[in-house]
This record gives sequence, C-alpha cells and structure tokens, in this order.
Amino acid sequence: MTDSTEQTADPANTIAYQGVPGANSHIACLEAFPDMIPLACGTFEDVFAAVETDGRAALAMIPIENSLGGRVADIHHLLPESNLYIVREHYLPVKYQLLALEDATLEGLEEVRSHVQALAQCRGQLNQLGVRTVARADTAGSAKEVAEMGDP
Repeated sequence: MTDSTEQTADPANTIAYQGVPGANSHIACLEAFPDMIPLACGTFEDVFAAVETDGRAALAMIPIENSLGGRVADIHHLLPESNLYIVREHYLPVKYQLLALEDATLEGLEEVRSHVQALAQCRGQLNQLGVRTVARADTAGSAKEVAEMGDP
C-alpha cells in the first residue's frame, strides 16, 4: 500500500483523508479499506474536493466525532453543504503519546504542537506540564514539523 499527495492511482480505488501518513484518518483508511490507495489532503475541504469536484478519489475518510473530544465541528459544517453522505462507519481508538527529539527532556519542554482535538483531550496533562500549546492541522503533521525543526 502506498500513500500519495498527488494522483498516481485509479480514482475508483482511492480514498482521501486529511493529514499526512500516520495521521489518525490515514490509519482508519488502512484499517477500513486496506485495498484502497490513501490520498493525503491538507485540509478537510481538500478531502471533500478530492471526491466531489476533483475526481481524484472515490471515497473520503473523515472524522465525525471523537470519544473524548466530542463532535468534529468542521465536518458538521462541511458535510451538509456537500453532496457526500455517510456510507460506512469505522471506530478507531485513539492513543496519544508525547513525542520529542532524542535529546529533549520533560524539564526543557516549552511547547506542544498538535491538532486542536488532541490538545483539548490532553489538556489536563499539558496543564500539569505547564507548556504552551499550538494548534496545527493534524497530529502526525505536527510530529513531522517538530522533527524537521530539529529543536529539542
């Protein structure tokens, strides 16, 4: 199975998701539709467009709600405005880890970057650490960003 941010596969066998490889929606694609090619998209709007207007994917994997954070508001605004509808449900248990570069220490931790839902769900632990939080498009993309910054 491969991932692509560009169209390289038959759209009929492609499923769009928001995020980068490793994102929760990417994992859900692999579990629920193992024979389809995941297509990484930057935003939820891009996911909808990949199916509705661009014709790059036959399906979209989008989060409707989260057991800890509740409904995903962006989707509840986008879905009714689209011509898409729910055809299947997939439950993905979400587990969060605090990741850092090899030389990082908890004592030196100043900032945590992640998706707003993840930050909300981990609010108690993050408050105990006394760190600044920065909301990003997705958790996996945040991990990639931190790795590329190279600042422990």
